[in-house]
Amino acid sequence: MQEALIAAVDAWPGSGVPAHPMGWLSTVALRRYVDRVRADSARERRERAVLDATPRDTLVMPPLDAEPVRDDMLELLFLCCHPALSASSQLALTLRAVGGLTTSEIAAAFLVPEKTMGQRISRAKQRLRDAGARFELPPDPERGPRLRVPGDRETGAR
Repeated sequence: MQEALIAAVDAWPGSGVPAHPMGWLSTVALRRYVDRVRADSARERRERAVLDATPRDTLVMPPLDAEPVRDDMLELLFLCCHPALSASSQLALTLRAVGGLTTSEIAAAFLVPEKTMGQRISRAKQRLRDAGARFELPPDPERGPRLRVPGDRETGAR
């Protein structure tokens, strides 16, 4: 009914109030309801088709002793937070590589020119290469310290 009222607010000022406003509202509400039921039904059919096409063994949790699934994004996050990098470089590189932000967006967040941020990200990548950083999960004792969020004074971010 709310959608019918919204439709009335949009339609009636231009075309005028119909002769039977309650009938008009009821008809529009019924049509919106039918459209919603049809859309939900079609979505459920599509979901069922995808489910039916998915092999059953992929829907079952792997055994507990199975080899763990590799998470590339998590490995990338830990790589971006390597201790060889300054806090501001870690943050900039993480926003670029993991967050998918552009260099200009990151520069705007840090309140620095885009060229400066591009150089900072490039130097961070080179520092990782020089440090021999690898694209893999660090040992358990190193994980916690890498994920600490530095304070504003360290990053320059506001």
